[in-house]
Amino acid sequence: MRERILAAAVEVIRERGITAATTKEIARSAGVSEGSLYNHFANKTALFAAALGEVTATARTAMAALAGSAGKGTVEGNLIRLAAGMVRFYGELLPMIGPVLADPDLIAWLRADGPVQAQREAVAATGRAPDPALPPGSPGGPPSGPPGGPAAGPVLGHAALIGYLEAERRAGRLAAGAPLPAIAAALLGGCQQHAFLIRLAGPETVAAGARLPEAPEEFAEELVGAVLAGHLPS
Repeated sequence: MRERILAAAVEVIRERGITAATTKEIARSAGVSEGSLYNHFANKTALFAAALGEVTATARTAMAALAGSAGKGTVEGNLIRLAAGMVRFYGELLPMIGPVLADPDLIAWLRADGPVQAQREAVAATGRAPDPALPPGSPGGPPSGPPGGPAAGPVLGHAALIGYLEAERRAGRLAAGAPLPAIAAALLGGCQQHAFLIRLAGPETVAAGARLPEAPEEFAEELVGAVLAGHLPS
């Protein structure tokens, strides 16, 4: 039941955006009563945090795989796999969080770790300490959602990519003077731009006007080649 509710929450937030999604819609999509949501999640914040955690887990998994690939295969191949995955990730994430970017109060709340605080308050109201054996976000359980909170997540991902690039530079597989933070920004920014253009204009218009391929793997190969140009040892 919990997994069905979580899948419905992801789908509704993807379609409506996180600020417009409602628990009523989520319950209807999951085929349960609205009240039954709170048998599995402490409050609406916990449910939404868990849903975002489901989506961002794909990016965290991709970054973890990248870190484990340092010194293996080729730098280009490793980054192409990451970039293809991140294009898909941003394609899912952007529609979900778009309205958040226009709400300064909501951004301030996220930066202040508001979701975690709200979930802790819900647990504190029960008079019991969080039970780590319970699912995150459930009544009485620990807070759910992306580690570091949704506001910190993108920064953590950027830092993880820099960490991989540093490992490759130490191994002599990137040039000593390569500007690693800028390379990371260019790579992740390019993936986000591709997802944004496809979402807004559609693949045909992007192919004709921006001259970018629709397929994530094909775009990733071109992007990595451009980002790494001049930064590989000769």
